[in-house]
Amino acid sequence: MKNSVIEQILLDLYNAVDYGFSYRAKKGLFISQYFDHWKKEDAVRIKTGIRELKNQKFIEKKENYDGSVLISLTEKGRLRVLNIVFKNLESRKEKWDGKWRLVASDIPEECRKGRDAVRYRFRMAGFYEWQKSLFIYPYDCKNEVMALIKLFKLEKYVKFALIESINDEDFLKRKFKLS
Repeated sequence: MKNSVIEQILLDLYNAVDYGFSYRAKKGLFISQYFDHWKKEDAVRIKTGIRELKNQKFIEKKENYDGSVLISLTEKGRLRVLNIVFKNLESRKEKWDGKWRLVASDIPEECRKGRDAVRYRFRMAGFYEWQKSLFIYPYDCKNEVMALIKLFKLEKYVKFALIESINDEDFLKRKFKLS
């Protein structure tokens, strides 16, 4: 199974309302009804990908009393998709809006595992650690950051700010190749 199919299914679930979607079991699974980029000839690959994701415990399927089936991301699946999302942030090539995204954290030692996980993903995404526990990024990433800190239950320790001006801006522009 190609990772790209699995990653695309995870990303589609992540972008769906409440990290999941439902369908009627009697009609079969036609994911193209929900996501335009899937073609009908991909149905076998999609079903295989969903089965594999279920076996790896990245998604769960629940059948409702009315015969509909809900497919949703598990916590493990949300972490996997956030890894994909943060990995993709580094290769962003969009026009910069002139604003900086600042993520500040003061995560206590008893939350070290979450703190390390968040730092790792920020670095993986290309955030610049301006000072200890203070990261800067030039592109919109609020939803991704908030989803990550929510997953690790660190909301009360992390702050997100959108700023228009910052000292060392010339250095940051060079760092992010914005000039």
